[in-house]
Amino acid sequence: MKKWILMLQWALVLGLAAACTTDDEPGTEGGGKKGYATGKVTDTQGNPMKGVEVVIDNTMFHASYSLGSTDANGNYQIQLPSVGTFMASAQIVKEYNGRRYEQDLDVDVYEAFSIDGAVRNFQWKLTGERPEGEGFFGATIGINKALYSVIYDDENIEFTLTPVGNLIDGSKGKQLKMKAANGYLEDIPLGRYEMTAYYNGEAGKMPLKLRDHFSDDEYGSTLVIDFEPSTIWGRNSFYISYTEEDV
Repeated sequence: MKKWILMLQWALVLGLAAACTTDDEPGTEGGGKKGYATGKVTDTQGNPMKGVEVVIDNTMFHASYSLGSTDANGNYQIQLPSVGTFMASAQIVKEYNGRRYEQDLDVDVYEAFSIDGAVRNFQWKLTGERPEGEGFFGATIGINKALYSVIYDDENIEFTLTPVGNLIDGSKGKQLKMKAANGYLEDIPLGRYEMTAYYNGEAGKMPLKLRDHFSDDEYGSTLVIDFEPSTIWGRNSFYISYTEEDV
């Protein structure tokens, strides 16, 4: 009898020890494969994207990266080095209206992870705030007044953006009516647009003339917006100037 009691006591001790060991051991973040970064990449409609390059940046060492690409189902698996902490990112390049646009993909968890591994899923988004408040996924239009314009309160200008053809992801865009905030129209789905503008002043609604801010073209009642892929002010942006009809 004493023998059975002793064996039972040892079984309980071993069971508790195993439970404690399991709780204390680090696990793979998000339920992925230990020692790997894994995840899925989808487009703006939630469909898997094949051939997207995923970059794992080892933040402990300068210019130390591990690369992988997605399969036909949008999945990737990248083995991690034995030392380091890591951040995952992904980007695609799209040809659109004769230009090449770099598009950063949105990650579901914007946090560093260890050598134990983690799951990081990505999605292509045309709009929305970037992680950590670093701007927007959408494009930007900078608003400038012409030299002789007397309209300084651009927050009272209503801009209408009408899509010309499909957006960069092939989807059908919507007409946008926007007002500037701090001199910018922000988070615009990347596409080609025709722009018009009206000033809502004390005298009522007045149409404005527009042109590319960096051109010598004549001002017109409409302006076609083709975003610049890269400028000294940032990617996927366009700058316009406005003036009154009679200037």
